[in-house]
Amino acid sequence: MNRDNFPLIAIGLSVPLLSLLMFGSQLMADGSTRLPMLTLLAISEFGTLANAIAAWLGIARLWQGPFHAGRTVVTVASLLLAGAFTWALIHFWPL
Repeated sequence: MNRDNFPLIAIGLSVPLLSLLMFGSQLMADGSTRLPMLTLLAISEFGTLANAIAAWLGIARLWQGPFHAGRTVVTVASLLLAGAFTWALIHFWPL
């Protein structure tokens, strides 16, 4: 694995993690979630950090060379996924 492949790996990991968040955050009859709250928070934080790093590496790679549409799409997808995981992290945090 090198820095060029990390954004693709982060996106590949994010798809099952987001589906796990969607499944695990469903409310049961007693008002609890299917997965423990700490698990949901850990998944959200890992997804946020992985995609934020992937977006950062993607932006750095875009500044280095000529325009490449594939890199741009992967970078934008990483930014959107980092935002989705951050929203989930804020949503699940008990206040």
